Amino acid sequence: MAEQPEIDPRYDPAFQRGYDGAVATGSRSEAAVRRTTPHVTSALQRPPAAPRGERPAEGSFDQVVGPPPGASATPETDAASAASAPPVVQVAGPALRAPWTNPFAIIVTIVGIGVLGVGVWLLQETFQMTQSETGFQTQADYWFMQWGMIAAPIFVGLGVAILVAVLIMCAVYWGRRPEPGATD
Repeated sequence: MAEQPEIDPRYDPAFQRGYDGAVATGSRSEAAVRRTTPHVTSALQRPPAAPRGERPAEGSFDQVVGPPPGASATPETDAASAASAPPVVQVAGPALRAPWTNPFAIIVTIVGIGVLGVGVWLLQETFQMTQSETGFQTQADYWFMQWGMIAAPIFVGLGVAILVAVLIMCAVYWGRRPEPGATD
């Protein structure tokens, strides 16, 4: 005989395999009350409200924090504490670096132009081979023509995609650059 599955106390038993009791429906808070194990909540949640006749505990977080009893808050002490506070130094964020000064962007642009140039050259050579009277003379010419027909559009598309990515990078820089007269 197979083992009987145990009911996991962390979850509502009505939704577990092997539960034969009555299904008690209700909100999640009612289901939490029905649990047999303690319900753990976040430390950031407030405790249940105290009855109206009782005062909150001395260390309750509902109390307003102020100067200690017997101390008077005077403007002189407030001004002295403000003067002794360390000054706040605001540092401007680093200036955005233009893409044309980024060596990575320069190399990617050169690679994009190179890939586009190779693709256009392959297209031109392939079309020249297919339309000339002599066409291809050797087996290597035939293979070059076949691979050129396959690779040329790929190289052209890849070169265009790389150059579009570089243009998008420049557009993002242009959109993020600060206004000439804007100061914070």
